[in-house]
Amino acid sequence: MKRYLLIIEIKPECREQYIDIHNNPWREMLEAIRDAGFVNELIWYYDDKSIIYLECEDHDHANALLRATDICKKWDQEMIPRFAAGPVMPPKIFDLNQQLEGYLTQD
Repeated sequence: MKRYLLIIEIKPECREQYIDIHNNPWREMLEAIRDAGFVNELIWYYDDKSIIYLECEDHDHANALLRATDICKKWDQEMIPRFAAGPVMPPKIFDLNQQLEGYLTQD
């Protein structure tokens, strides 16, 4: 299982709406995320940034499957206008367990 981190900057005036919709997500969207191949997703909010941790086998594949669903298209219509900047996937620079073993990968 590979691990990914995404960061999305949220417009300050959309903070409360963004947090509220994630505190009360649509059941159909939760199921679509799972069915696309994401086995874990955690989101933190800090300094007008949504910090998203994901686990799946292949992010590009799972994301393509998710984005193709009608519920995700509806979700994106609600969420994307709240973004101040698009998602970025920062590089991993430290992993305690991997580095104890003598290597570092980006998953």
